[in-house]
Amino acid sequence: MRLPMNITSLINKEIKIEQMDGHLFQRVVYDFARKVNGKVNDWFPPSYPLNYFCIDIEIGDTVVSILLHEFFPYAAIASYINEFQIQFLDYKNLMLELNPYYTVLGAAFLNEHFNPNIHDLSDSELKIVRHWRPNTNGEIIFNFWN
Repeated sequence: MRLPMNITSLINKEIKIEQMDGHLFQRVVYDFARKVNGKVNDWFPPSYPLNYFCIDIEIGDTVVSILLHEFFPYAAIASYINEFQIQFLDYKNLMLELNPYYTVLGAAFLNEHFNPNIHDLSDSELKIVRHWRPNTNGEIIFNFWN
């Protein structure tokens, strides 16, 4: 998969990109939590400098976070401590639940080393990437430095 231009949320002001529907995201995740007798623990929308929505679900003894990019329909499942400590996971049942609404990115791709030569980032995005030095595709997509 090639990462598209503006994925870092460093968006050219001349381009009009709509924010993802946070209410739909909440509804989908809350529905899943009910199906698996889980509990939604926390929810926060994108807020500078974070470029993603995040919902934490407790399922039994496990807490997983679902991330949704602010402008692109890209979702991920993670063990989320804070924006500096995100471990991307594959959680098959949850991935299947999210798939009708979003492109759920797998842990292998998200944890893969970021190679700027195989993606479509703009020059201004590449400049900020060189400054912040993210290591993985996941750190490019779900970031806190836009």
